[in-house]
Amino acid sequence: MPLSPNPFCMKGIKMKQRLTQLTLLLLVTILILTGCTPANQATPTDAIEAPETTLPEEELTEEATGPAGRFTIQADADLPPALTVLYAACFPDELPVFVDAEADLLVTTATQDDAFSLSYLPATFLPDTVLIPQSDSFDAAYFIAFAVSPAGQQVLIDIGALPPTVTLTDQAGNTVEIDQPVRRVISTYGPATAIVYSVDAESRLASASYLGARDELGAAAMERIDPRFQDLIGDDNFSQDDFNLEEAANLDPDLIITSARTAWLDTVGELEIPFFLYDAETPERLKEAVLLTGQLFGPNSTAQAEAWVNYYDWVYASILEQTQDLPEEERPRVLFTGTAPTRVASGDMYQTSLIEIAGGISASAELTGYWNDVNLEQIAAWDPDVIIVPPYGGATVGAITENPDWQILDAVQAGRVYQMPKLVVPWDTPAPDSVLGIIWLTQRLFPDVVTLDCAEQAQYFYYTYYDYPISADEIDTICAVD
Repeated sequence: MPLSPNPFCMKGIKMKQRLTQLTLLLLVTILILTGCTPANQATPTDAIEAPETTLPEEELTEEATGPAGRFTIQADADLPPALTVLYAACFPDELPVFVDAEADLLVTTATQDDAFSLSYLPATFLPDTVLIPQSDSFDAAYFIAFAVSPAGQQVLIDIGALPPTVTLTDQAGNTVEIDQPVRRVISTYGPATAIVYSVDAESRLASASYLGARDELGAAAMERIDPRFQDLIGDDNFSQDDFNLEEAANLDPDLIITSARTAWLDTVGELEIPFFLYDAETPERLKEAVLLTGQLFGPNSTAQAEAWVNYYDWVYASILEQTQDLPEEERPRVLFTGTAPTRVASGDMYQTSLIEIAGGISASAELTGYWNDVNLEQIAAWDPDVIIVPPYGGATVGAITENPDWQILDAVQAGRVYQMPKLVVPWDTPAPDSVLGIIWLTQRLFPDVVTLDCAEQAQYFYYTYYDYPISADEIDTICAVD
């Protein structure tokens, strides 16, 4: 059954969960570039200057706030000073109204639950500290958007509530110091771009490479997810093979993210811009990549990253609980093919991990390296029960099922050749979307054993990690077996 979040979750728990219409996306862009514009003023502030970092306690009382206030705030005892500075930066010449109960906005320590639940995520503006709307106040939602934007981060850095730099070790082993907040990013690696979206940092992208967006359907879906998509595509200037230094300098990025296998790493040093490298071909490395990305962008992205890792672990544990007692002879042998029917995934690749988490056995697990080219005789020797075709590179189910030579395989005769889905990002790649690939594949392998439902989880995933209210038609298409 599809999830039915409560109205306040739908309106305000995350910045773009509240503001999904195009006009409000443009509003968020204004926030990022100029700071927070008061809702009753026509002109945004040209620059944000934080007030003095210490405020007398008497200035924090309701009586000292002047007018009745745009909305009321109920906050933990240690939070009013930081909130007052943020509020004054967002709404110049105004002070917030703090109340003890029945506020429009609750600001408190994040709840630590031992058990995972499919719930939507509140905005996190300080570590483990969340902003939860309690009414449909537009100004409160506006303030939340500002608090987690780079402009809001800068205010909190200026008062010492957040650090001015972070030092991280990337997945190639390089120690990188990165100034905060990161405002402009070039991503030349599709999986890394997907991770940036999943941690709610896509507004920081200045140019990006996208997985699965080169075909017409993928591009259309990506444009629905992010109206800036067509302006952000950087394939003509930035890829894993080429990097346009002049164009990069024009974009003035704070950070460059790419694959550890990128060819131009020595060249980019000329720009003296920090770069961060990814290499995530296992579930553990993918989770590490998501967590590191969260830390690149501040508390809200960090909390979002941690939530995704918890979700991934919950999916894994749910499937394991229902499949762990199955004997090996009941576990199907799965062959994952590539852009050609006789190109197959090796045991070192993420696709093999995906098969194993779903409860299957990878037929080509003995292979090493990256994609391997084999012959049909080898595939017949493996005798897979199921064949999975990727949704990229022109691969199709028909290339296998309509080829007379492949009719010798039981999987073909039984009609167990499927194409892995995608909305934009293919569900088999080492990106956050792959959690849905695990669920989908498990349903294909064990429809009578595993209870996780692709449709329900797709609705939750895209709304929570892409801020995208996926339609019923889209869900029906991507969760179907073809």
